[in-house]
Amino acid sequence: MKIKIANSELNNKISHNGKIGLILLATDQITLYEFDAILKDTGILCFPSRVQMDSVELTPEVLMAIKNELSGAANTILPGLTLDVVAFSCTSASMTIGEDEVARIIKQSDENREIKEVTNPYSATKNACEFLNVNELGVITPYSLEVTQGIIDGMEPNIKTISAATFNNPNDNLVPSITPESIKEAVIEMAKDENIKTIFVSCTNLNICRYIDELEKSTGKMILTSNQVMAWDILRLANYKESIYGFGSLLEKER
Repeated sequence: MKIKIANSELNNKISHNGKIGLILLATDQITLYEFDAILKDTGILCFPSRVQMDSVELTPEVLMAIKNELSGAANTILPGLTLDVVAFSCTSASMTIGEDEVARIIKQSDENREIKEVTNPYSATKNACEFLNVNELGVITPYSLEVTQGIIDGMEPNIKTISAATFNNPNDNLVPSITPESIKEAVIEMAKDENIKTIFVSCTNLNICRYIDELEKSTGKMILTSNQVMAWDILRLANYKESIYGFGSLLEKER
């Protein structure tokens, strides 16, 4: 039997506004869940990979060791194709390793293909604060006291933390199970401080994005979260201008 070769038209419609590499921690349960909602119908598609971890306990040592896994994780994402943005989805690891080092490793992961831009929620938070002209934050994390302090110290001197709270749960397998009600309660409690105008909920593994609008309306504060600011930075870097509603006022603004 002779096999006929059919004609085929090449026309990429599903990721016509951008191909995004998304590097997740092995323990991440929330980023894709929230990104599926935020980036729906944008024509920007995420292609994920994961990094191995020495432990589910997010200590500074475990976070730093992830550095050795970044290049390999980047190389499993659409080999040979140009990526518009690669996002490393971990706030605390990006802070610990260093955002410039994260970007360097990912951009140099494969000399045979182009990675145009790199971001992470730690860099994205600082970019969003600059965009919003915000220089003071209330910060809420799930991390240990040590890792939380690192987040606070790393944002200075440009961004001052004037209040901080943590769930003090370094086990990243358990962080996604922290209920939205607990997170909302922490935000509402922090928002009682009249000096706090913007609250940052740090960690891509916290289930909070779907409640940002509700919290902004009830507290009168600007609410930023790790996945929200990372999505905002991806959209900015991909030159996507349209407003996105339902995930806080940041994503409604023209980028």
